[in-house]
Amino acid sequence: MNFNNELSDLKNRFLFRTLRAQKCSDVARDRIDFFIWELKFLNCFLHLQSFAFASECGMLDISQKMIEICKRFNTPPPHNSFAYWKEVICKRLCAISIQPDASSDDGFACWKKVIWKTKQEFRAKYSFPKTLLADNKVYDDDDTNPKFVMEFIDAVVGNLNVLVKINDPSSLLFVPGPKEQIEQVLKELKLLRFFVCFVSNKCIEPQYQHTTFYTHALIEASHIAMVVWLNLPIYGNRNQDLASSEVSCLLSDFMEMKIKSIQPDISRNNIYIDVLRALKSTIPQAQDKHAAESGIVETPTHNLMVGLSDQMANLQEMLCLLRDNLIHLPILDLEFHLQDMDSVIVDAGLLIYSLYDIKGQKEDTTLEDINQALGFDLPRNIEPIKAMINLVMQKAFQCNLPRIHGLGYVDFLLKNLKDFQGRYSDSLDFLKNQLQVIQTEFESLQPFLKVVVEEPHNKLKTLNEDCATQIIRKAYEVEYVVDACINKEVPQWCIERWLLDIIEEITCIKAKIQEKNTVEDTMKTVIARTSSKLARTPRMNEEIVGFEDVIENLRKKLLNGTKGQDVISIHGMPGLGKTTLANSLYSDRSVFSQFDICAQCCVSQVYSYKDLILALLRDAIGEGSVRRELHANELADMLRKTLLPRRYLILVDDVWENSVWDDLRGCFPDVNNRSRIILTTRHHEVAKYASVHSDPLHLRMFDEVESWKLLEKKVFGEESCSPLLKNVGLRIAKMCGQLPLSIVLVAGILSEMEKEVECWEQVANNLGSYIHNDSRAIVDKSYHVLPCHLKSCFLYFGAFLEDRVIDISRLIRLWISEAFIKSSEGRRLEDIAEGYLENLIGRNLVMVTQRSISDGKAKECRLHDVLLDFCKERAAEENFLLWINRDQITKPSSCVYSHKQHAHLAFTEMHNLVEWSASCSFVGSVVLSNKYDSYFSTRDISSLHDFSISRILPNFKFLKVLDLEHRVFIDFIPTELVYLKYFSAHIEQNSIPSSISNLWNLETLILKSPIYALRCTLLLPSTVWDMVKLRHLYIPDFSTRIEAALLENSAKLYNLETLSTLYFSRVEDAELMLRKTPNLRKLICEVECLEYPPQYHVLNFPIRLEILKLYRSKFKTIPFCISAPNLKYLKLCGFSLDSQYLSETADHLKHLEVLILYKVEFGDHREWKVSNGKFPQLKILKLEYLSLVKWIVADDAFPNLEQLVLRGCQDLMEIPSCFMDILSLKYIGVEYCNESVVKSALNIQETQVEDYQNTNFKLVLIEFSLQKKAWKLNLTDAEDMHNAVKNILAEIR
Repeated sequence: MNFNNELSDLKNRFLFRTLRAQKCSDVARDRIDFFIWELKFLNCFLHLQSFAFASECGMLDISQKMIEICKRFNTPPPHNSFAYWKEVICKRLCAISIQPDASSDDGFACWKKVIWKTKQEFRAKYSFPKTLLADNKVYDDDDTNPKFVMEFIDAVVGNLNVLVKINDPSSLLFVPGPKEQIEQVLKELKLLRFFVCFVSNKCIEPQYQHTTFYTHALIEASHIAMVVWLNLPIYGNRNQDLASSEVSCLLSDFMEMKIKSIQPDISRNNIYIDVLRALKSTIPQAQDKHAAESGIVETPTHNLMVGLSDQMANLQEMLCLLRDNLIHLPILDLEFHLQDMDSVIVDAGLLIYSLYDIKGQKEDTTLEDINQALGFDLPRNIEPIKAMINLVMQKAFQCNLPRIHGLGYVDFLLKNLKDFQGRYSDSLDFLKNQLQVIQTEFESLQPFLKVVVEEPHNKLKTLNEDCATQIIRKAYEVEYVVDACINKEVPQWCIERWLLDIIEEITCIKAKIQEKNTVEDTMKTVIARTSSKLARTPRMNEEIVGFEDVIENLRKKLLNGTKGQDVISIHGMPGLGKTTLANSLYSDRSVFSQFDICAQCCVSQVYSYKDLILALLRDAIGEGSVRRELHANELADMLRKTLLPRRYLILVDDVWENSVWDDLRGCFPDVNNRSRIILTTRHHEVAKYASVHSDPLHLRMFDEVESWKLLEKKVFGEESCSPLLKNVGLRIAKMCGQLPLSIVLVAGILSEMEKEVECWEQVANNLGSYIHNDSRAIVDKSYHVLPCHLKSCFLYFGAFLEDRVIDISRLIRLWISEAFIKSSEGRRLEDIAEGYLENLIGRNLVMVTQRSISDGKAKECRLHDVLLDFCKERAAEENFLLWINRDQITKPSSCVYSHKQHAHLAFTEMHNLVEWSASCSFVGSVVLSNKYDSYFSTRDISSLHDFSISRILPNFKFLKVLDLEHRVFIDFIPTELVYLKYFSAHIEQNSIPSSISNLWNLETLILKSPIYALRCTLLLPSTVWDMVKLRHLYIPDFSTRIEAALLENSAKLYNLETLSTLYFSRVEDAELMLRKTPNLRKLICEVECLEYPPQYHVLNFPIRLEILKLYRSKFKTIPFCISAPNLKYLKLCGFSLDSQYLSETADHLKHLEVLILYKVEFGDHREWKVSNGKFPQLKILKLEYLSLVKWIVADDAFPNLEQLVLRGCQDLMEIPSCFMDILSLKYIGVEYCNESVVKSALNIQETQVEDYQNTNFKLVLIEFSLQKKAWKLNLTDAEDMHNAVKNILAEIR
C-alpha cells in the first residue's frame, strides 16, 4: 500500500501552506495530524473495494459517502476519489489552519461534525462480514498477495500506535481512559502479521488452505480497523455517543476470539490447523526458506490467553514465554536451530488451535483427552519445547547486550547478590545453592579483571579482553535472572536451567583463561613491570605548533588595518585547527592587551541566542554583574551598550549558518576604534557573509615540516626525537594527510607505545593511504588501541552535546554509577576514574579546558566535534549508547533492539523520552542534555515541568543512571527503581518521601530547586540513614529534623563523601551528623545557633574532610572552632570574625590550600592580623566584600601563596607590602576596590617583575574608580606593565 510517501507529501504541503501565512501553532499541527489519521484509514478501506466482503460490510458506501461530503464543499468529484479527498482536505485545512480560532462557522468545526455524523450513520448498520471465503481469495501470484495483507496490517498498527501515544486531553486524537485494551489489540495485530509472514515464508507452493488463511487474516484486520475508525478517537469526550465500555466490548470481541465463523462449517481454528499441518509437512523441504528471510522469527501462537484447565497451565505458560521472546528476537546466531524452532512453533500452534475445538466439545478437558484427540504424547513433547524456550529466552536477552562494558559491573553484581539474598530470601531460597556457586566463581575472577585493567599492554591483551567481556555479559544475565525470579516474571524451571547454563559457561571461561595461563602470566608481569600506571601526569596541550605565517598575518589584521570594525573569518574542514588557531590569537598577550574588552562564545550546530549573549556578557562585565533573569533582547542591548565606548575583541567560534551572524551582529557596535571580531566556521559561505573589510581566510593544510613538528611535540614534549625514529616518524606524519587532528590522534597512539623502530613501523604499515582525508579512520585507530576499560569511558562522551564544556566531577560520578570503574583495594573509585580520564587526555582524545590551580587536576573538559561524532556513531554500533534528537527519524518501533534495549540513552527533549519509554525496559541509563538556555527564567519555567515522567519511569526497571539535571522538573522521586545508582533532577516539593530508602543502591542523589522559588528548608526523612551506599548527596537547604535518639541508633554512612547543603540549627545536631558520616570529604552547610546564651564548641570534622563551605543563617558568630587536619579548601560566608578566631582556626588547618572569605565582618576594629606560619600551605586567598580596613601580615605568613584575589573590598587601606617578597606569587586580581589598593597592587607588580624577574606574575585590575575613569587592565607583558604602572602611579600621586 504505497501511500506513506503520498501522505508525507500531503502533510508537508499542509505545513508549508500554513507556515507561509503564520507559524504553525500546536492547534494547527493537531488538526493536520488528525486529518492524516483519518486519511490513512480511508486509504486502507479504498484498497479493499475489490473484495466481496468490503461491499458487504459497507466499504463502498463509505467511499461514496465521502465523495458526497466533498460535493457539499462545491468541488467536482474526480475519477480518483482518494486523490479528490486529499485535494479537498488540503485546500480546506490550509484555509482553516490560518485561523484556528474562528467562530462557529469555522470550516474545520463543520468538517469534523460532518465526519462524525457520517461515522454514526455507518456504525448503526455495520456488522462483521460473513461471506464465502472462496469469493475473497488472496493469491500469492496476484497483486493482492500476502505482502498486501501485511502492509494492510502495518497501516492499521501505525494508526493505532498514534492513539496510544497521545496523552494530551486537548488533542483531537486523545482517547480518554486506560489504553490497555488498545495496546493488547496492537499486540495481537502484530502477532497476526507475524503469522502471515511465517506462513508465506514457509509455503513452497500456493495452496487453497493458505489463501483462505490470508483472506481470513485480512478480514480480521479490516474488521478491527473499522471498529477503531468508527468509534475512536472521540475528540476529547465531545460528540461522544458511544460509551467507552461499549468500545472496550467491541475490542474484546476481537481479543477473545468470539467471532469464530466467517462462513458455515469453516471455523477460524480449522483454517489455522489446516495451514499448520500443511506447514509441518514442508519443514524438512524448506530448510533454506526459514524465518530469517523476514528478518525476525515469527510465531503463529498469536492468541494464547485461553482458559485452559489447570493441567495445561504449564503448557500455556511456556507458549506465552515463547511468544513474548520470539517476536522481538533478531536471528543472529540461531541459524543452526531454525529447523528445530520451526517444528516447535508449528507444533505449538497445532496444540493451541486444536485445543479450541476440544474445549468447545468438552468443558473439563484433561491431559488424557488432549493426547487422545491429537495423537500427541504431550509430556514428552513438552520437554523439547522447554529446551527451545530456554534457548530462545537466553538468545533474546544476549543479542541485545551492549558489546562494550564497564569492568566494574562485577563489583556491582557481587554487592547486589548479597543484598538480594538478604532482602528476598523467600523468593530466592530455591536458588540458594546456585547463587552461592555463581558468587564464588565471580569472586575468583576478580583478580583476573584487575589484571585486565592494570596491565593493558600484556601480550595476551586480546584474549584477556575477550574473556573479560564474556564475564561481564554473564554478570548482566545473572542480574536479569535474579530479578525475574524475585518478580516472578519467569517460571522456576526456566530460571533453574538458565543459572545452570551460566555456571557452565563461567566454568568454560575460567578454563580458557587457565589454559593460556593468563592469570599467572599477567600477574607476574604486573609485579615485574611498574611502568604502566592507571594515572598519567596531567599535561596541557594548548601550545600551537605550525601556521606561523598565518598567525603573523592574522595578528597584523587584528592590531592594524582599518579603523572601523573588522571581522576576521577563518574557515576550513574539520580537524584543521581553526578553533586552536583562533584561541591562540585571542589569548596572545600582544593581541589582547590592546583591547579594553575581550569576550568569546562557542556557537555549534544547535545553539541558544540567550546563552551566547550571556557568555559574552560574563567575559565583558564579570559573572557577578550578569542579570540572567532578563530577556535575551534586554541582555543583547546590555552587551551592545557595554561594548559601545570600548575597543573590543570578540571570538565567535564554530558558526554553522548565516542566521547566527544576523542574530549577533547588532550587539557589536562600530565606532571606528579598531574593534575586531574573530569568527571560525566550516563553511566558506558563512565566512564570506560575515566579512566586512578583510577577506575570509581559508585555513590551509599543514606542510610536511609543520606536520613533523606537531607530531614530535605531541609525542616527545620538550625533548627531541631520536635519529633512529625520525625517518619513520616523518613517514607517519606525511601519511596523516597534513591534517592537524589526524597528527594529534596518531601522536596519542605513538605516545603509548615503546619508542622502538619496530613499533613505529607497525603503526606506519597499518595507517595506509586511505587516512589522508579521513579523520574518522584515525579516530578509529586510536579507539582500537584503547584498553577495554577505557573504551566505555570514551564512548560515554557521546551522551554530551557538541561544543559543551563537561564538568569532570559530574562525569566521574556518572562513570562510577555506570560501573565503568573497576575497584582496586586501597584506592577510591574517584581517584581511579581520574586516572582513566588523564589517560584519555594523554592520548589527545579529550581536551582539558580548565585545571585546578591548587592541585593541577582537570576540572572541565570537552571533545573535538570529530571525536564526539565518532563516539556517538560507534556507541550506537556497539549497542552501547543511542543519542535521540528531537527530530530523530528512527522511531522505537523500527529499532532492531527496541524491545529489550540495554544501551544507554541520551535525549535532548522530554517528549522523546516519553515516546521511547515503552520500548526500553532494559535500558541502563538515561541522560537528558539541555541544548538550549542553561539559565532559564521565570518566563519559560512552566514549559520545563514534565510530570508525565511519573507515568513512564516504571518502564525503565533496570535503570541505574537517571540524569535529568538540565531543565526538567519532576513531581515525584522514582522509588520503585531499585537498581538506580545516580539520580539528578529539579524538584519543587518541600519534602522528600520516606520511601526514598527503597532506592537502596543509590550512590548519587542530586536534587535542585528552581532559581525563582522562595528559599525554604527541604525536609529529609529519617529513612535516608538507611541508604548506606550513598556517596554524594546534593540537596538545596535540607534538614533532617530527626530526633537525636533515632539518629544515634541509625547506621553510619561510611560511603558518604559529599554532603550539600545541610542546615544545622544546633551545634549538637552538627556533631551527631558528623559522627554518622566519618568519611566525609566535602561538606557544604548552613549553621545557626539557637542556644541562649550562645556557647562555644570545638567541632571535630571527619579526618578525611578536604572541602568545607560554611554559610551563616541568622547569628553572625560561628559557635564552634573548626578542627579538620586534612582540610584543603575553606569558604566562610556572612560571619563576623576576628583575628583571634582566624588564628585559632588556622592552627587546626595546616594543610589548607584555598581560603575564601565572603562578606565577612571583622568586628569593631575591622582589622585582621596574620602572624608567621599560620598558613604554610595556602596557595589561593580570596577576600570578597569584606568590612576589612587594616590588614597586617607577617613576612612569612603565606610562604607558598600563588593567587590573591580582592573583590569589593572598598574600605581596605592597602595590600600589605610583604606580598612583594612572596616568590611563589603568580597572580593578583583586584576588582571594585579603592585607589590605594590599586596603588599597592601596582607596586607589588613592579617589584615582582622588575626586581625579582618573576615573569610568571600577572596582575588584573577590573573596574576600579580613578578620577571618574573606568579601568580594566590585564598586565602581564613587562613593557606594557612598566608603561601602565608609570602612567597610573602618576595619576594617583
